[in-house]
Amino acid sequence: MKFICDAMLGKLAKYLRILGLDAEYTAGPAILDRYKLEPEPPYFLTKRLKGVTYPKTVFIRSGKAKDQLLEVKEVIRRFINREKIMNRCIECNVELADIGKADIEQYVPEFVFHHYSTFRICPHCRKVYWEGSHAAHMGDLINEIMKD
Repeated sequence: MKFICDAMLGKLAKYLRILGLDAEYTAGPAILDRYKLEPEPPYFLTKRLKGVTYPKTVFIRSGKAKDQLLEVKEVIRRFINREKIMNRCIECNVELADIGKADIEQYVPEFVFHHYSTFRICPHCRKVYWEGSHAAHMGDLINEIMKD
């Protein structure tokens, strides 16, 4: 399932990507026209209350990204696949690829290179990812989203 986040929801789009969801970040609802005829159109997440007539619109009220994520948890949690969590570039929304440790030494801090063994890379922007301390924090957030 694809999610389209409007210009006011950039951090929410990044959280959705961390959760492994396809989340596009756009300046406005005009982009939705290209999805209207698809068999499974995306959800549109927005803070706008006026002028949006798209059928799968979710209005977001909170200003904080974590609270926004909790606002949409009923919609998103059925699409979360635990195997896909932390599998997308938070900048590009592209699925990450595995990369050997020997291939990334020049791209990560020395401490990271010596303390971690598994790395992923974005094939589009070449950003390198590893499971650092943020993973435990995200685990807590994921558990909160998945609980009833």
